[in-house]
Amino acid sequence: MKKLAVLSLAAVLAFGMMTGCGSKNDRNSDEVTGDEALDPSGMVHLESVDEVAAFMDELYEGVAQDLLPSEIQTNELDINDADMLEYHTGLTDTTGIAGVYLSESMMSSTAYSAVYIRTNDEGDAKAILQALMDNINPAKWVCVSAEKQVGALFGKDVFFVMSSADTVDEVYKNAVAAAEGRGFTVSEMMEKNNPM
Repeated sequence: MKKLAVLSLAAVLAFGMMTGCGSKNDRNSDEVTGDEALDPSGMVHLESVDEVAAFMDELYEGVAQDLLPSEIQTNELDINDADMLEYHTGLTDTTGIAGVYLSESMMSSTAYSAVYIRTNDEGDAKAILQALMDNINPAKWVCVSAEKQVGALFGKDVFFVMSSADTVDEVYKNAVAAAEGRGFTVSEMMEKNNPM
């Protein structure tokens, strides 16, 4: 009798566990509520140097080669090297920054620079973008200067490019396409023309 009661109880518990486990995975979209019902804005960050490099490679594929300098490489900057970070970006504060990636020609006499900044969840991406736009030196190469600079938020990350106007326009257009292809919301676009 005791064995029968124990077996019956075990069967009831097993049935309850099986139906309980399946319930979360079997909901249709009408049953999802709260935060899950909100339409996600897509990606908000690229997560690694590999993802940033793949993003940069993709956007360059769509740009006419005569608009780009030769031998462009994308490298991660050491955000603990304050002098190097300030030289390449004008930034002196790394609060909210998870990584900074510089894409430039190996030929230093060419006025071309693209910067991708991964922020962390506490980062104020708009403030970082504004600081970049305000403080980067468009004549950092000494003998040449960038005619135009454009920046925007891709999700909660920052994209920036400076060079000749034609190059900037084409690179930015392709960057937006690559960002939107990844589900980023593109916002807070800023541009600036520099005196030559």
